[in-house]
Amino acid sequence: MANIYPWIFNINNDMWKIYLNDTDVLMYKLIHDQGKWTKEKFIDVEVIEFAVCVEDEMIHIIYVNKKYEMRYCTMKDGKWFGRLLYHIDKNQFKIESLKAVILKGKLNFFYLLKAFDGSKHGILKHYIWDGKEIKFYTIQNIVLSSKVDKYYDIEIGNNDCINVFFLSDSGDEISLSYCKYESNLWTSDKRLYGLQGDNILFKVASDSGMFNIINRTKEGSTYLLEHVCIESDIYMKKCEVYKSKIKPIEPIIFYENNKLFICWQENNNVLCSSYRFGKWSRHIPFNKDSKTEIKIYNFINIRESKQSYIVYGTEKDGLFVFSPADLAENIIKLLKEEVSGESLNIGQEDESIEEIKEKFKSICHENIILKEKIDSFSVYLQNKKHVADEYENKLSRIIEQKKRLEENLNFFMEVKKNIEKQMDEVKRQFSSQQIITKSVQDKLEEKEKNNQLLKKKVDYLIEENKKLKDQLETEKNQSFVAKLFGKKDHGL
Repeated sequence: MANIYPWIFNINNDMWKIYLNDTDVLMYKLIHDQGKWTKEKFIDVEVIEFAVCVEDEMIHIIYVNKKYEMRYCTMKDGKWFGRLLYHIDKNQFKIESLKAVILKGKLNFFYLLKAFDGSKHGILKHYIWDGKEIKFYTIQNIVLSSKVDKYYDIEIGNNDCINVFFLSDSGDEISLSYCKYESNLWTSDKRLYGLQGDNILFKVASDSGMFNIINRTKEGSTYLLEHVCIESDIYMKKCEVYKSKIKPIEPIIFYENNKLFICWQENNNVLCSSYRFGKWSRHIPFNKDSKTEIKIYNFINIRESKQSYIVYGTEKDGLFVFSPADLAENIIKLLKEEVSGESLNIGQEDESIEEIKEKFKSICHENIILKEKIDSFSVYLQNKKHVADEYENKLSRIIEQKKRLEENLNFFMEVKKNIEKQMDEVKRQFSSQQIITKSVQDKLEEKEKNNQLLKKKVDYLIEENKKLKDQLETEKNQSFVAKLFGKKDHGL
């Protein structure tokens, strides 16, 4: 996979190479003007995944170590400076396919999380780091499959929007879908088409709203390279590029001088094909009969592109990279030599005729392509008209429902007014009743006070009456005794 390939780029006429060695140590070395590698030096140890960006000749490395720490480092004044960004839960997820690109001065990086619980659950993540804070997005939850070798790819579009293409298991097929990041939001995903087979991977190249995708699949023991062209999300055309029993390694698709090319590695050869008149040319080896080992690299061209891409190359006597321009120029040259070889005995007049025939074929093919597009757009417009009719019907129903709702609303508003009037009357009556109740309560309290005073007076009078009664009784008793003793004295 691309994450294990070395990263190469050029700064101030020095070719840099950053890579993982066999013991998971992140290393780097340079080639100076003399064309020889310097002694390799280490950056960090126990590294699992890493990606590199270069901006303004400043190197940025984002990587994950075996502790599942997401770390960042850069070089200043010949020294590496690093920092921890965050931890990843290594007990639940495995990280895969780390990618990175700098947009508008911010580091955007992506990776796939694979669940360890056997659920085939994958999460495609996007992080944006401005040097101080990190924003993160979950782009998609996808269903993993043993048939897939590479799950996603990113492609930077106009105005620094990000297109993400990804694969997910749909049961009866592997679905290729895409979504877009712009204005700080991810759009909903859109399915493009389905794939069958094993060893599935893909690569994308875009130009003016057109997506060109190359798919690699395997049916039985046969490998297939297929080109899919999608224009404005409407017109789609599939075309077989190559079929073989030998596995095509890291196929790439790219534009060079507005022409489309596909290349891939097979054994120790780089095979190339160009797209012309709606067909792919026969594949031509770039390095035929070469015994030098072909290697694959992640390449950053800091003068031309914001994102990296795959290139082929050799490291015999230094480093030699087969750039897309070199590959395109070579295949065009070889195709022209083939045409020239077949036309050695043809006169100038015949050459003109052949040129006219070629132009006529080109015009015919362009007409066919144009007709296909017109037919496709006609179907698209019919579908749009059908959708517009449906929307018009829905709008009519909505207007009718709105009218009914307005009628119901007017009715309920009238009911509401009546209820409010009744409530106001009830409130008024309640307020009057409260006043009456308070007046009665005040009178009752006053009467209660009077009753208390009267009760006290009654109690006082009862007490006085009792005292008088007791006093009278005492006086009666005294009078009786006096009379009694008066009789005795008289008798004596």
